[in-house]
Amino acid sequence: MAHVVHSYTDLPAAAHACAVRVAHLLREMIGVRGKAHLGLSGGNTPKPMYALLAGLPDIDWSVVHFWWGDERCVPRTDKNSNERMARESLLSHIPFVEENVHTLPTTLAPAECAAAYEAEMRRTCEVDPKTSMPVIDILLLGIGDDGHTLSLFPRSPTLAEAARAVASTQAPPTSPVKDRVTLTFPAARSARYRVFLAAGADKKPVVAGCLAQPPADQPSARVGDAEWFLDAAATP
Repeated sequence: MAHVVHSYTDLPAAAHACAVRVAHLLREMIGVRGKAHLGLSGGNTPKPMYALLAGLPDIDWSVVHFWWGDERCVPRTDKNSNERMARESLLSHIPFVEENVHTLPTTLAPAECAAAYEAEMRRTCEVDPKTSMPVIDILLLGIGDDGHTLSLFPRSPTLAEAARAVASTQAPPTSPVKDRVTLTFPAARSARYRVFLAAGADKKPVVAGCLAQPPADQPSARVGDAEWFLDAAATP
C-alpha cells in the first residue's frame, strides 16, 4: 500500500468523502469476512465524519466491532474521553451491538489498562502470523501539529515499543490529560487500512513530513502508508 491523498475545499467536504470511503471499506470487510473491526480516533476533527458515517446506508452495524486507537485515562463520562465523543457522535445514531464495543478499562492503572486492552484485542481480532499483532481492519487516525498520531508523541519512550500492541504512555505537559493508553507502531502498521482525516494550515507541515521521501522524523510518519482525506489548508 502506498500513500493515497485526497484534497477537498474544506473540512465538511473532506469529512464527507472520508465517511463514504470508510462505509465502503466496512461493507467490503463485512462482505468478505462477515464482520469488520473499526479503530476509532479521538479529538474534534472526526466528529463531523462520524455524524455523516452514521447516516450512510447498507452497513450492517450489528457485525462491526469498535475499538479505540488511543484513550485518555479519564472516566467514560469525562469531556476528554474519546469514548464519550464517539458514543455521542456515532454510536448513539446507529444500531450497534454493545458487546462489540471494546472500551478501554480506564478505571485500572494505565499499564494494567493497556495490558487488559491488548488481551481483549488478541481474544477478538485475527492475529497476523508474521507480526504477531492483532489486526484492525480500518484504523482511523488524526495528526497533531507536533507530528503525533494516536498517543505516540515525539521523544516518548513508547515510540521504541516493538513487542506490545497496546502501551501506556504520557502526553506532553501541555495536555490536559497526561496519562494515556495507545496502540503502538507495530499494531498500527498491522491494520489492513489506515485512514487519516486532517484539516487546517497548522497540519500542512506535518502532513508533508509524512508524505516526504524519506519521511520526516515524526511519529505520524512511522505508522505506515495510509489514505489521506485533507482540506485545502492541510494539503502540501
